[in-house]
Amino acid sequence: MSTFIVDRIEGDLVVLLKQGDESIQKDVPIDVFQGMVKDGDVVEEIHIDGKTSYTILGSETARRRQRAEDLLEKIKNKNNFE
Repeated sequence: MSTFIVDRIEGDLVVLLKQGDESIQKDVPIDVFQGMVKDGDVVEEIHIDGKTSYTILGSETARRRQRAEDLLEKIKNKNNFE
C-alpha cells in the first residue's frame, strides 16, 4: 500500500503526490475516496478485488498539519526578533 498527500482538488479530480517522492503525481476521481477529502490530507491507497480506493489517515494528517503550523510559528517568531 502506498501513501499520498492531497495536493489539490480540481473539480471531480483529486491530485495526489506520493509521500517520499513528490515527483510522482496521480489524478484520481473524487468518488473513490472514503470520506470527505481536502487539500493536505494524507491518504492510503488500498487495492481490494482489483479495485483501488483511498482512505484518509486522520491522525497522520493531523500530525503533519501540526508540524507545519509549528514551523510557521517558529518562522514568525524568528522574524519578530530580528
